[in-house]
Amino acid sequence: MGGCDDSRTRIRSRLLPILVVTALIAASGCSAYVAPSNASADLPTRTEAADRFASLQTLDATVTTVQTRNNETVTTVVRKRHRLDPWAYRDRVLSVNQTEGARAPLVAEGGVVVVNASTLAFYDPASNRLHRATIRGSDGSEEPPYPRLVGAARSGRSVARPTVTPGVSSLPRVPVDAGTDSEENGSTSYREGNVTVAYAGTERVDGRQTYRLEVTPTSTAMSLRSQTLWLDAEYLYPIKRHTEFTAHGDRYEYTITYRNVTFNPTLEPDIFRLGPDEVPESARRVQSESYESAAAMAEAITFPVPEPTVPEGFEFESASYRSTDPEFATLRYERPNAEADITVSVFGTVSNDTSGTPVQIGPHEARRVRSNGTTAIEWVADGYTYRVSGGVDADTLVRVARSVAETA
Repeated sequence: MGGCDDSRTRIRSRLLPILVVTALIAASGCSAYVAPSNASADLPTRTEAADRFASLQTLDATVTTVQTRNNETVTTVVRKRHRLDPWAYRDRVLSVNQTEGARAPLVAEGGVVVVNASTLAFYDPASNRLHRATIRGSDGSEEPPYPRLVGAARSGRSVARPTVTPGVSSLPRVPVDAGTDSEENGSTSYREGNVTVAYAGTERVDGRQTYRLEVTPTSTAMSLRSQTLWLDAEYLYPIKRHTEFTAHGDRYEYTITYRNVTFNPTLEPDIFRLGPDEVPESARRVQSESYESAAAMAEAITFPVPEPTVPEGFEFESASYRSTDPEFATLRYERPNAEADITVSVFGTVSNDTSGTPVQIGPHEARRVRSNGTTAIEWVADGYTYRVSGGVDADTLVRVARSVAETA
């Protein structure tokens, strides 16, 4: 397929004026925009869309991701081989470019990411580390979102939009599970809700005909700000996406473009396993695990697991443990349908940071800091660093922190 420069974008949630679209087409020279005459006539029905999507089993493509986080940009190019059901993919990183100050991507150039159902493995040559983790994969039981969005565009009705952060994407680093590792952002829930979908005509992307859908959140409380999807007309798969959202106190913008796409290639099953020959013997191994409850994690690891008392309305969301670099255990609680969560973590290292406001947590002299809209309270006890953070008021965090200190 022709290699045109589609870096000009997914536009998420608002229709572009025709003059702007015309200017973009002229600048790129690679796609033609056709305004919709009648959405019902131009788009397939929801059933037809579902049938087309169901006919897609695998794909092979070169994928360019441009992520801007708070005005810092990382551009990655990967060779992606993807199986939809059972869900799996392999990304080989071909190139990485980033602006000064931008957070390094999950995997550097030459690295590899493999996801197979509930297991994630990735090797980063920059750090010479092999990471393995359990994840929440897709079981295929839910209706695919793209035919549903086509149906919403035809009917004019709003539709529930699942979390779009955007999934367990290998590159660049996204706030799927920020935990409370010191290298990550503070934790604020990704707020879901309903969206409206507008059909914006057809457009060619890398030589393939697509339906362009503009997705708009129905509430300003949602994390989603805007999204544009270019769905391949044959398979209803998004071969281009532009997404803007906020999460963990940061502003994100993604443009993901698929080029040189082969639909339904034959992929051998072992392609979704990371082979021993792909990782040097000298690589440092990091293991991460997820658990259904704090009690289950406490039984499985020889590491402190707190027993916090959280305010009414908060529900247990996840428990996770990482074996090294640094070793830590994390509990997360969320208040459904609200911008509020609480994360409790224990690190196997002692923090020497003395910044922040002093606060007494039981017998411990703690410090309170605020960053990216998130407040955190941290203290050291018995050779471990304890941290309680979240998008709640300081008094609430203090009460939770004191409950942790009482049970630690």
